[in-house]
Amino acid sequence: MTEKIQVEQAENRIYELGYLVVSSIPEEKLPAEVTIIKDLLETNGAVFVSEESPRLKPLAYQMTKIVGPKHLKFDTAYFGWVKFEMNPVSVEVVKKTLERNDSVIRFILVKTVRENTMSVIKAPNYRSEEKSIPGIGTDAKKEVVVKSPMTEAELDKTIEQLIVE
Repeated sequence: MTEKIQVEQAENRIYELGYLVVSSIPEEKLPAEVTIIKDLLETNGAVFVSEESPRLKPLAYQMTKIVGPKHLKFDTAYFGWVKFEMNPVSVEVVKKTLERNDSVIRFILVKTVRENTMSVIKAPNYRSEEKSIPGIGTDAKKEVVVKSPMTEAELDKTIEQLIVE
């Protein structure tokens, strides 16, 4: 009874769940697996904010899922995500249930904000002093004086002057 009162008193927060579903599931049966995940959230009081349907993606490294006595290895998986609002106490129940789900290789559940997930914030572009590149821009307009090559006598004279100094 007191636990139920604590659940009602806790303030709802925004969470995002990213998940990898095993690639051995045929694409026709994938919506049923996603429905299982969404039903789990809904039965625990989730209010959906946004979501993206899972897509088959290559994994950066091979992942292993233990199903009974077997160790299954996956190079690809269906990645999807759901953003929702839920009571913090119910989140623990969701985590434990997802850990036991044989179709989910791995998941991450994070606290987030309600704002649009897909918007990208661009970093400000700070430019330092513009450096001119020889032969480009204003330098290209200047006349270039081409000197004829030095003779051996001129070269020897220049070397002697440098040695004396």
